[in-house]
Amino acid sequence: MDDPRAVFLLDHGRHTSLVVATPAGSMVRYAYGDWRFYADQDMRIGSALAALFLRTPATLARRELRGPPEEPALLAQLRVGVQAVYPLRVSGADADRLRDELDALHARKPERHRYVAMYDLVFAPHPEPYTWRNNSNTRVAQWLRALGAEVRGPALLSRWQLIEPQGEPGPQ
Repeated sequence: MDDPRAVFLLDHGRHTSLVVATPAGSMVRYAYGDWRFYADQDMRIGSALAALFLRTPATLARRELRGPPEEPALLAQLRVGVQAVYPLRVSGADADRLRDELDALHARKPERHRYVAMYDLVFAPHPEPYTWRNNSNTRVAQWLRALGAEVRGPALLSRWQLIEPQGEPGPQ
C-alpha cells in the first residue's frame, strides 16, 4: 500500500465516529447524526422518537485534531466517551479522497454551522436525512468501505467485523 494513512474508528457505545489522518500528520474527526439531537441538543423523548421513526434533518460534524495520528494523542483531545478505538491503515489516496468529500459537504451553508462544546464539534447540515437505516453507524460503515475496508455484518448497531484494506482482520 502506497502512503499508508492512519484511520481510527471510535466506538462511543450506541454510535460511532471516524478519525482520518492528514498528509501533514494532524487528524480530522467526523460524525454523522440527527441534527436536533446533536446540533440543537434536543434530547427530549419526542425528538428521540422522531429520529428513530421519521426522516429527520441530519448533520455532519467535524473537528480538526493535533497529531501525531496515534491513539494517545487522539484520546487526549476528545471530550466524549470512547468505549473502544480501532486503528486501521488505509491508502493515503483513499483517505484524502474521503476527507475532501466530507470537508466539501461540511463547508456547505457555513451560516448554519453550529459549534457544540459538549461534543467539541462543529455541526453542519447534511443533505441526506437521518433515519433509523441511515444513522451514524451505517454512515461510518459507508465511509470505511470508501477507504477500502471490508465491513461484514449489520452496521445498524455497529455490530460488524472490519477487514483492513491489506487483508488483516480488524475489530469485531
